[in-house]
Amino acid sequence: MNRPALATAGTVLGLLLLIGGKAATSADPLAFGGQSNVALAPTAQGTVTGPLITTRYGPVQVRVTVKGGKLTDVQAVALPTGGKSGSIADYSAPILRREALAAQGAGIHAVSGATYTSEGYASSLQAALDQFANQPAQAAQTGQGA
Repeated sequence: MNRPALATAGTVLGLLLLIGGKAATSADPLAFGGQSNVALAPTAQGTVTGPLITTRYGPVQVRVTVKGGKLTDVQAVALPTGGKSGSIADYSAPILRREALAAQGAGIHAVSGATYTSEGYASSLQAALDQFANQPAQAAQTGQGA
């Protein structure tokens, strides 16, 4: 093939991919791409606190409770406080909790207007659940984590 034909074919292919192709992202654009649901052992149980995640508007940290391999509770230990950030965190916390319990993991949707809090919540939640996946016997015995 000659050079102009290759350039034309490349341009057409690029346009087709741009117009008709799907970006390599999560199937759900509102869910956090890096978060996944951890497969917990059926015997996993205990309470673990995730790491403190520093966001642009303040710290976010969650504590998770697992019983019989199921996520049974998620509590926000730290959320942004004061002013508008505190109001947004107060509004978003129960929504994020419901999302996490329904998803049985950190594959949750962002709350509109609380993107940073949502990302911090999902990250702390994922790290807490990872502790069960990585050390289920220890978490079950001690009932607590980091």
